[in-house]
Amino acid sequence: MKKRSKEILDLLARRENNHTISTLAAKFEVSERTIRNDIKDINDYLKEQEITPIRFGSNGLIVMEEDISQAGETTQQEDLYTYKLSKEERRMLVAAILIDTKDHITLSQIADMLYVSRATIINDLDEVKKMLESGKLKVISHSNKGLRLEGLEGDKRLFLLRLMSVGSNGIKENSTIRSFLKGLNMEIKMSEDEQRNLQKIINEQEHAYGRFMTDDSFDYLLQYLMLSIERIRNGNAMIEPIEGNKSKYAMAKDIQKYICQYWDLEDAKGEVDFLCGVLDSMSYVKRQRREQKIIGLQLVTRKFIEHISKDLGVNLNKDFAFYENLTDHLESIIMRSFNVAQRDDFLKQYVEKNPKVLEVVLRYKDLLSNFMDREISDIEIDYIVIHICAALERRKKKEVEFRVLIVCGGGIGTSQLLLAKMRNRFDFHVVDVVSAHLLNNQKYQDIDLVISTIPLKDYEGEYILVTPIFSDEDYLRVSGKIEQIQEKHKIEPTPRSERVAVPQKNAQDLIDDLEEIIKDPALMNQVTRKVKEFFGIKIDIEEPLLCELLTVDNIQLDVECRNWQDAITKSAQPLLNQGKIEDKYIDAMIDNVKENGAYIVISPEFALPHEGFDRGCNEVGMNLIRLKEPVTIEDIDGEITKVRFFCCMSTEDHKKHMKAFFHLVNMLTNRGFKEELAAAKTSEEAADTIRKYEMRIK
Repeated sequence: MKKRSKEILDLLARRENNHTISTLAAKFEVSERTIRNDIKDINDYLKEQEITPIRFGSNGLIVMEEDISQAGETTQQEDLYTYKLSKEERRMLVAAILIDTKDHITLSQIADMLYVSRATIINDLDEVKKMLESGKLKVISHSNKGLRLEGLEGDKRLFLLRLMSVGSNGIKENSTIRSFLKGLNMEIKMSEDEQRNLQKIINEQEHAYGRFMTDDSFDYLLQYLMLSIERIRNGNAMIEPIEGNKSKYAMAKDIQKYICQYWDLEDAKGEVDFLCGVLDSMSYVKRQRREQKIIGLQLVTRKFIEHISKDLGVNLNKDFAFYENLTDHLESIIMRSFNVAQRDDFLKQYVEKNPKVLEVVLRYKDLLSNFMDREISDIEIDYIVIHICAALERRKKKEVEFRVLIVCGGGIGTSQLLLAKMRNRFDFHVVDVVSAHLLNNQKYQDIDLVISTIPLKDYEGEYILVTPIFSDEDYLRVSGKIEQIQEKHKIEPTPRSERVAVPQKNAQDLIDDLEEIIKDPALMNQVTRKVKEFFGIKIDIEEPLLCELLTVDNIQLDVECRNWQDAITKSAQPLLNQGKIEDKYIDAMIDNVKENGAYIVISPEFALPHEGFDRGCNEVGMNLIRLKEPVTIEDIDGEITKVRFFCCMSTEDHKKHMKAFFHLVNMLTNRGFKEELAAAKTSEEAADTIRKYEMRIK
């Protein structure tokens, strides 16, 4: 049987895929007529072996019976006699035999295994030695014993992988070599079920560590692990620890742990160390997960607000409600949960009435689109304009006493959620939140507007219907209604001194009054929580303040670090000790910087290393270190950045850290804050500085 016919038969016998005449012609780079002649040659052989011949189905489909698999087994030993190897193939097999031999082997033994003369092997030997030397392996000759191979186990494995031509080097798989290795009982013995389980182990760790390999790299790692399992089974484990890059140590350790569990192998330190190097050599797909992207978005949103504030001449940097609302909206854009089919007239008119805001948004939209890696649509821009206008309106109406009654058909949880959302958008005075049947109560007669989640058929005053979730569309309609009423009744701001006190049972009113008295931000945060508990308001997410996270125990000064990787590790260590993060969180932060550059530098000399909350984060936390000497981080464009402060941040969701993060970024814009932080002699002084400047924000 011809060489190509044999290769076609081997391919078909594996029954891995359906094949047609045209696909085989393309694979072997011959005409379809040639493939038909090859299959005739194969069928002649199959008849001799009493195996069902191949036939052609519709559209040139190759049809085979189950017994075709016997053909591959039948041809293995036979081909060792009948098939003539090329020089290159023979030398590769000699190299494989030397690697597989634990002790010495003679030239005659090698010649017998390949069914060639001893003289042929002698002629090949110099080239084989050169080939092995290129893989850091050395052939040692002993006059009485024969040949022996010297070299590290890791180098032997890499060389074998090269021989089998698997991996990302672009060389096509050599089926002949594989066939001969099988005939020599040197192939990788792993069932399809075992291969699937190995693939599953790799897949699970890709997701666990957020490192997704290219297809070529995935295949290479799969083949390496299959080979390593076979080598370990045969007594060729890597026992001694290996020095080298350990950036992917945690991932390597987990992969090796599960392999040892499944295949009942002894764990060896050297295996994990070498696997680190293999993982580091892989190519990875740049894929930002949802959680990582959200945290990155919060940084970008903060930068976007800085720019628009400067151009509008209005400081929106300290408006946390605006920052939170805009971040939530941009998150919905990124996650494609924001869906508005078309731009209606009302929306269009609203945006056109605010040309300056639109102009500024268009000026800086690339900041957002570059992060999202796509263009932002016109309607998405419109809604960004709306959020900015809402923030500007809150500033203008700060002192306006516009009296609003909220009617809610749901329970206390729904009503309080609606109230919270409206307080984030407006500064009107909410008199009360009531059920519809209380609407006609005498004390609710002096109301400018009723906002209701249910239709009010018998109510004759001004009211507007909204959804319980209070969407952007609801905001637009309420804003338009307020503007209409103000224009109609010429409502003017009422001086505080002239306002009539009305009995209230509103928690937020009490919180606002207490905030004017209690200046300590941490204490005020505790009071706020207690007030909400007293009024029965559910606290969905407790957002700790910066000073509550960066306490004395979470600040270290004048720490010595070799490089930025060491700085990230040391800034994270206290959080690791406290159980707030896991080892893989530190690895993920380092990988993140390697992939995305110095994006963690949020202010000159100040870095905020972080990762997504699915990467080994158990609890919200921060830890700040001030370096004795600054280290440098090279950005992806080659720019070098010096960093003296590393503040490691962990978060269990995309909300809980936001207030602390927002305050930190604001404080970093204050030169005095950074100077005092740099001059602090103790952790206590640094913590006091943070508390003092956060108090000013509050």
